[in-house]
Amino acid sequence: MRLRATLVTFVTLVAAGPATAQLDPEPKTPCLWRVVLKAQPHPLLSQSFREQLKRDIVAALQPAMGSLGTVEVIDLAELPRDKWDTLWQNFDDKGFPALDASRDLTGAKTHFLTLEYRNGQYHLQSRQHDGFAGLASPIVRKQSVLASEMVGRTAGLMLDRDFGLTGTFEPVAGKVDTVKVTLRGGQLGALDDRIVRVGDVFSVSQVTKTDRPAPPPIRTATGKIIAAPPGSVPPPGLSATPRAFTLLRVTEVSKDGTLRCGVLTLYQNPFPPAKGVAGYRCMKLGTVEGPLTVRLVTSNPENQKSTGAATVRGTESGFGTPKEARDLFVYKDGLFRSARTLANVACVTVEHGGRSVPFPIPVLSADPVNLPFEINPELERKAENLRSLVAAAARVTDARNAQTICFEATANLIEKKKNAEALARAKGGFQAADAADKSISDDLARLKESPDRAPESTALMNSIERQLMALRAFNVQLNAHVKTLEAVVARENDPTIAAREVQAEALITRLTLLLGRGDVDEAINVYDQLVTLLPDNADVKAKRDRLKAEWAPKNDAHAKARDYLLKKWPGVATIPDFNDSLPELGRSIEECKKNGDKYTLRKLLTIFTAASVKLNDLVTPLDPNADGDRKLAADAKTVATALAAREVQITEFVDAK
Repeated sequence: MRLRATLVTFVTLVAAGPATAQLDPEPKTPCLWRVVLKAQPHPLLSQSFREQLKRDIVAALQPAMGSLGTVEVIDLAELPRDKWDTLWQNFDDKGFPALDASRDLTGAKTHFLTLEYRNGQYHLQSRQHDGFAGLASPIVRKQSVLASEMVGRTAGLMLDRDFGLTGTFEPVAGKVDTVKVTLRGGQLGALDDRIVRVGDVFSVSQVTKTDRPAPPPIRTATGKIIAAPPGSVPPPGLSATPRAFTLLRVTEVSKDGTLRCGVLTLYQNPFPPAKGVAGYRCMKLGTVEGPLTVRLVTSNPENQKSTGAATVRGTESGFGTPKEARDLFVYKDGLFRSARTLANVACVTVEHGGRSVPFPIPVLSADPVNLPFEINPELERKAENLRSLVAAAARVTDARNAQTICFEATANLIEKKKNAEALARAKGGFQAADAADKSISDDLARLKESPDRAPESTALMNSIERQLMALRAFNVQLNAHVKTLEAVVARENDPTIAAREVQAEALITRLTLLLGRGDVDEAINVYDQLVTLLPDNADVKAKRDRLKAEWAPKNDAHAKARDYLLKKWPGVATIPDFNDSLPELGRSIEECKKNGDKYTLRKLLTIFTAASVKLNDLVTPLDPNADGDRKLAADAKTVATALAAREVQITEFVDAK
C-alpha cells in the first residue's frame, strides 16, 4: 500500500511537469561499447598476445551486439597517457572505485578489463561505466584461468554478462506502479531474449543539467567524426547520480523498443521532482539466480553485534506479499543468508521493534550486500538526517566546482575572442549556480527543522552554509561579468565602434576574472596584450608594472610556500597524503599571509574546491565494515574539517580591506 501511494504522488508530480521530456532517449542511436584493456607487464602478456586477445573479444561480443552498436577494444599500453580519456586516467590512478565518481555523460559505454599473470594463472577483472545513464556495474567480475588459449573466451563471457542495455523512462498513464522505458537503440533491430527479457532488472540514475558545456561527441558507432556547426554553442552538459535502493523490473517487452517495468524502492518518492533534474535513465544489471547474503550495517560499530536481533525476509514477489517461512533469512556470524535461491531481484524486508524497512536488492553474486539499518529507531532517524546532509554537502561542493570551471571557461573563451560564447557560458553558469543555491538552501532549511539531528549535524550544516555563502558571493561576481559581456557583445555588433575598443573591453573583463581567481601570471599576460593594443595608455602600463611588483616573491620562504600551494599540493591524490600534507599546507598558508599575498590565497580557494571533490571521490567507495577503510574515513573527516577551517581563515584574509 505504501508503494502504491508513493507512485500516485510520483505520477502526479511528473504529469505536472514531465522532466523526462528534456532527455533524448536516442531510440535510433547505436551504442559505442569500448573495452579498455590494462595489462600488467609480463613476458607472457606480450603485444602479440594482447593483439590476439583484442581480436577474441571483438569476435565474442560483436555478433551478439548486432545492430545495437559497435565493439571497440583499446589497449592502454599502445597509447601515450596524454592521449587517454579522463575516465581512463582516473581508472589508471584509482582502479575500479574511480568508476563510482559522478561525471558528465558522454554517451560511450566503457568496460575496463584488467589482466595479470601471477602464480601460474591469468587473472582477469572487469567492470563497466555507462556514459549514457551515468551508472557503473555494481560489482567487479573476477575470473582466473590456467590456459592462455582460454583468456579470450573467458574475457568475452565476463564482459558479455555485464553488458548493460540502457534507457530513458517516464510514468505510464493510469499505472501508478509502472514506468515505460524507451531503450537506447531499441528501434535499430529486434530485441531477442539474450538482450532483454521479462524479469530483468535495471538500476536507476537521476540526470541533471550542469552549467558546463556538453563534451563533444567522440564519434558515431561507425567511426564518423561528428563536428559541431561553426559558431554554435555546445548544449549544457548532463550529469547523473545513482538512485540507491531503487530498481526497475521488466514486466513486458514491446517490439517498438520499449519496456514496461514495475518500480521497487526503499523511498516514499523514488523520483522526486527538483530543480535542474532533466529526467531519469536506467541500465540493465547482470543479475543471476542464486542465494543472497546481507549484512546490516550500523553507524555505531558498538551496535553492530545487536543486528542479529532483527528479522530479515526476502522474496521475488514484491513488497507487501504474505509472509512465508521459506522467505526467512538465517542469521549466522553476523550475516543473514537466504534459505533458497532468488531470481534476479530480492525484495528484502528488515524488521525490528515494530519497524519494517524495504530494500530491493539485485542478485548479482554470492558476496554479502551491506544494508544501512539502525537497531535503535532514534539512531536510524538521525542517520537518515545525516545522510541527507552529507548528500547536500556533496551537492554544494559540486556546484562550487562547476562554478570554478565556469569562470575558467569564460576567461578562456574571451582569450579566444569568442565573446558571444563567453556570454552564453557565463549566463548558463550563473543560472545553474543560482538554481543549485535555491535547491540546496531549501533542503538545508528542511533538515534544520528536523528534531532528529546527529551530533555531527551542526558542524556539517555550518559547513554547507559557508559553502553556499561562497557560492552566492562568486555568483554576484559572475553576474557582474555577464552584464559587462552583454555590453561588450552589443558593442561588438555595432559597426560604428572600433574593433580595438571592443577588444580592449573584452580583455579588461578577462583581467577581472583572472585577478578575482588569483591567476596573476595569466593576468600579466593580458596586461601585456592591453599595452600592445593601447600603447599610449600610461595607466595600463602602470597597473601592469604594479601587479608585477606585487606578485614578485618577497623572499625564498615566500617563493617556496607559493610553489607548494599552487604546484605541489594540488597533486595530492590519496587520503593519507591529504592527511600528511596538513602541516606543510598550514605553514605555507601562514607564510603567504605574513607577506600579504592575497593573490596566491585566492587561487588556493579555487584549488580547495577541486580538492573537496577529489576527497569525496576517495571516500565514496570505502567500506564502513573494513578496519582499514574506517581509518581512512576518519582521516578524510579530519582533512575535510581542517580544509574547511582554513577556507574560512583565507576568505577572511583576502576579503579584508
